[in-house]
Amino acid sequence: MIDENIKNTQSAIKSYIDAIDEKKIQDRNLDKLVGIFNQFLSDCYLQATSIYRQNADVKMVTNGLKKKKCTKGTSKQEKIEFSNSIAKELINLFKQQKVFDELIDAYELLLLEVKKIKKWNKYEQWIGWALDFGQESYLATHVAKLTHSSSKGSSCDVRYHDSCNKYDNQYLTTTEKPILDTAYPDNKYSSISQLYSIEVGDSYIGDLLRDGGEEYLKCFTDNSELLHFWCQRFSMFIKNENKQSYFLSKQVYFPIENNQYHLLLPLTSSSLVHALHLKHKTIWDGKKELDTTQREAKSQKDKKKYSEINTCAYLNKAYVNVTGSNHSNASSLNGKRGGRISLLPAMPPQWQSSLPSYVNKTEVFDHHLSFVLKDEVNDLKKYLLLIKNKSLSISEPKRNAAVIRKLRAISSNFFNVIEQINVNSMVKNWTIATELPIEQQLLFEYYREDEKAIVVKQNKQWMKVLSKSYARWLNKQLTEKGKLSLTVIHEAIWADAFLNELREFIAIQEVTL
Repeated sequence: MIDENIKNTQSAIKSYIDAIDEKKIQDRNLDKLVGIFNQFLSDCYLQATSIYRQNADVKMVTNGLKKKKCTKGTSKQEKIEFSNSIAKELINLFKQQKVFDELIDAYELLLLEVKKIKKWNKYEQWIGWALDFGQESYLATHVAKLTHSSSKGSSCDVRYHDSCNKYDNQYLTTTEKPILDTAYPDNKYSSISQLYSIEVGDSYIGDLLRDGGEEYLKCFTDNSELLHFWCQRFSMFIKNENKQSYFLSKQVYFPIENNQYHLLLPLTSSSLVHALHLKHKTIWDGKKELDTTQREAKSQKDKKKYSEINTCAYLNKAYVNVTGSNHSNASSLNGKRGGRISLLPAMPPQWQSSLPSYVNKTEVFDHHLSFVLKDEVNDLKKYLLLIKNKSLSISEPKRNAAVIRKLRAISSNFFNVIEQINVNSMVKNWTIATELPIEQQLLFEYYREDEKAIVVKQNKQWMKVLSKSYARWLNKQLTEKGKLSLTVIHEAIWADAFLNELREFIAIQEVTL
């Protein structure tokens, strides 16, 4: 008893071939016979030229036969008969001259093959044509022609990465059952891979033929040898183990060690492209395709009214038009999309950071400053802990120089923060209305010319006061309970180092005033 799945698969294949015009199938079969005879004649003419110098008769007769042509409007059947008559004359010539025994034997085999092909039923004829032109037709998740319709690169089916896994690299797929597209070398051969894409139960016909299709194809021929040939060729073509790239595929590779490469720009994922296309149509782009709930939600949105249903918006979407003149020339799914591939923006959000305002603050040495300078402060802290654990002194010249460098890194970023906050404040003399200490006000706006600012600047002690405030803050940041305890001596070192940097910072401002 035939398994139900096998019976359904056979029925699907039969129905698909039955839907094709029978005359079209017969014409293709005649084209096959014309091609067989033309190839044989081409081989005969090529072999004959090798003995032209030794045998004038062969040269004269062969050149005469070469000049014979079919009359215009000759049918395909008549072309076959004409080519066969030429082949007979050549074979008789070779027999008379006792040359090219292998061609004489090949002609006998050719006649047997032609006789078999003429007896083929329409299913054998169509499958024979499919195997003649189906080498680049198969199911695929990533179609090379989506980057360029003239690309001769191989497409990929990530479900079977082992079959296209030359360097043992894995393909990443984020769905268990991707939408399958079909790959083919030219649109006129798309019907081959369209057969593969027919679903029977939970399987595709292409997958069934890929893994050995004898049980699905045996009902179409009585020739066991032909059946074996079919199964072997279908499996080989659908697996397509000989993957190759192509310059029109627009793939970008980056070399790494041991002559290996990272693929930076892979083939376009047709499965992902089509999934996005369907999503867009049901949620945003379509009209008839819109869900009823989405239609209601969008109607409410247009009326600027509330809706409990969430809607989606795809901002800054763009399109790539693939094979605009013939949408189906790239892949079957590409034809259903009208040749368009949706592109969503991949750039990160353009965040505009907002620095805190110090108009209403009473101290510049706050949590924000601690957060901004934490990396530089932690770097100094680790170094001081290392010196302490090894019972060393920071007074040693090299260690002292290292500490000074790290202090400069902290103060340098501190001044950067001060400048950014001041620029962000926009209004000139904004510090006058603040409750910040006068020393910190001048740190932000040294150019102030009001009476209070002038008095403090003339006193020249404000920088030392500010340096001590900075040193106390820094000491507090560096102190780590139970591990690092710093004294007023350290505080004095931080203040002296900062004072030098502060004087330079103010001097630069004085020059630019």
